[in-house]
Amino acid sequence: MPFLTAAVLASQPSVPASDAPIDFDAVSRALAPNGALNGRLAQRFSRPTAVRAAADRATATADLLAAQGARPGGVCIVSALANRETLEGVAAAGLTPWLVDVDPFTWMVDTAHLRERLAEAPCPLEAIVTTCAFGRAPDLAALAAFQVETGLPIVIDATFGYDVIMDAPVPVVVGLPGGDGVFVAAEDAALIARLTAPVFEGDAGLAGWALKRQQLATNAQRLRMLLLGSPIQFQPGWGLSWVSSACVVSVAEGCAPAVAALLAVEGRFVTCVGVRDPEAAADAVPVVDHLAGKMLGLPFAADLDIADLDDLAEAVRRAVAQV
Repeated sequence: MPFLTAAVLASQPSVPASDAPIDFDAVSRALAPNGALNGRLAQRFSRPTAVRAAADRATATADLLAAQGARPGGVCIVSALANRETLEGVAAAGLTPWLVDVDPFTWMVDTAHLRERLAEAPCPLEAIVTTCAFGRAPDLAALAAFQVETGLPIVIDATFGYDVIMDAPVPVVVGLPGGDGVFVAAEDAALIARLTAPVFEGDAGLAGWALKRQQLATNAQRLRMLLLGSPIQFQPGWGLSWVSSACVVSVAEGCAPAVAALLAVEGRFVTCVGVRDPEAAADAVPVVDHLAGKMLGLPFAADLDIADLDDLAEAVRRAVAQV
């Protein structure tokens, strides 16, 4: 029968007390931990989708890989822009990451490039973990087709993609809008039912998402305006067609480390994106190595006021001018 949640059951007419059968298995699933939260999250999707909220990203990623049959001891292809928690999830599944390059425009792993590199990947190849570029939507349809083509387990790390992930033809791990925890979604309800990662506890932030989204969009547009005329470049559509709490920008080639160092002197937490562990196994990744010299993650949040944004923009302008 269809995947049922507490929210779905609550919306149904009450069952007459006469001879109508009761599906006790469905009731048990609905009353399981986070049943109501899972139901509300499932309603975001355009197709029937099973959802499970989990406590943290690394454990959820490992759980998804294991549930799809990825065997410990093998190799997992991972985007070279993946961060520490994603790599920890791969390692927790008993897999060794092999980093591959990204598309220079989308900053995400392209399936055509993956297809070319499969023959060069170390063996035994067990899975693929790709990332959503700091909240920008990945090509889920292409990745789903690639999964059918190769038969490999695939996981999409969409930590910052709550605003854009509305389909799950391949399993996705999405950050909850409250800032803590994630949820795992897939059209394969049996896969989600096999997951065992600890469930999320706390405020998921769903009730406040509409306001938070508006605040993120407003602040993103303000920051864009404040940095007009500077050499700072933003991700296409950020704050306009999609929002994210991750603000990743580009500066002049090779200048990111120096700009980050100058901002750090002022006590501003800025990250250089794409800097990877030289000891990690990797394919040739010229695009990521190039991006690492120009990409910065700026401090950004929905609750910044115009004075905060103006102060940030001025600091970035000063640092860029000194490099």
